[in-house]
Amino acid sequence: MKSSIKWNADTAQVLTFYRNVLGIVGLWVLDEKDLFSRIRWSLSTMVEISATVSLSLEVIRHCKNHEDTLNAFLSASSSVISMSKLLLHRLNWRHKLILVESVIHDWTFVKNPSSRDIMLKYARRGRLGATAIFALGCASCVFLFTQFVLGDMKMPWEQIFNNTHVERRLLLAAYCVFDTYTSFTYGLIEILQSLQILVNCISQCGNDGFFFGLTMHVCGQFEVLRTDFAAMSCEELLCRPQLIRLLKRHHRLICMAYHLKRAFDMVILAQLFMSVMLLCVEGFQLLLTLAINETFAAMKHALFIIVLLVQLFIYCFAGQTLELQSEGLAYAIYESPWYCFDVSVMKNLPIMILRAATPHQLTAGKFLAINFVSFKEILKASASYLSVLRVMLES
Repeated sequence: MKSSIKWNADTAQVLTFYRNVLGIVGLWVLDEKDLFSRIRWSLSTMVEISATVSLSLEVIRHCKNHEDTLNAFLSASSSVISMSKLLLHRLNWRHKLILVESVIHDWTFVKNPSSRDIMLKYARRGRLGATAIFALGCASCVFLFTQFVLGDMKMPWEQIFNNTHVERRLLLAAYCVFDTYTSFTYGLIEILQSLQILVNCISQCGNDGFFFGLTMHVCGQFEVLRTDFAAMSCEELLCRPQLIRLLKRHHRLICMAYHLKRAFDMVILAQLFMSVMLLCVEGFQLLLTLAINETFAAMKHALFIIVLLVQLFIYCFAGQTLELQSEGLAYAIYESPWYCFDVSVMKNLPIMILRAATPHQLTAGKFLAINFVSFKEILKASASYLSVLRVMLES
């Protein structure tokens, strides 16, 4: 499925990054009908399912020490989030498609230089957030591979002809599932786990960055509409056509906010639930590693905590920005020169103000608004939990 509108330079600058990243795992919505894209999505989903199953069995069997079991639990939880984002994409891709087509339409037909400047500002903000979360995700992968390399292990080809069972460290703690293996099998296991880590990073960070970019675009369109209301003239012959045009744009933005919410509300719920749980577990492990002076392990857990907090902050920042921009439209309508409009035109303004006064919210599963208030409550609850744990460990 390709867009019927040819991309211009601005559209390519805004969407190429997301297309290249999401296309690796088959999540780019404009390629949804493409056979090879569906194959990539199917393979990525199977890879994450294999990671979830193997790591969950590791947690259930618990054949190694507590550290490996906790690492397996953290990796399994991360794989569950990644798998949920891959599966929910198949359910919500039509909503994402509508949003992407709207982005292409907006960048193609923008005429006003001031409107284009506003759109560029929000596009840069979306790209910055996507780049930040992707860079942190790559840093987490690097830490996993660094821990693997620094484990003082012989590489698989050094013992390719040696069939003795040698205990080796794995990238992901799945020792109970792969309890005995030859050197050749060990190499295959590491290739599989490398693919699992790669798919996890791309599906999570790519999806989060794409969500942030789409939300920033919708917020930018609300700000453009606000500036257009402020620029309305008082000439009687122009007020009615202008108001009809702005009313249609407001209705279109309401639809875009609706599709944005439908496309990501269950993804936000899964991310919120798992992130809160992982924050507690990672915080517990950070306290343990600090207590026994394991610097490298403490750095790894601190990095994972930062990644989780950045993920939550991106969702909450996007929800807060959407609320402020959509709610500010009501003030922009009131601040327009409505007092010199025609009476028939003036009668339509209270309806628009009434609708704009109710801000659009991003929710986690349709019941919890995602904004700075939610982020503050999550931080308070996590900090309280870790304070209790620290007191228990010191006593």
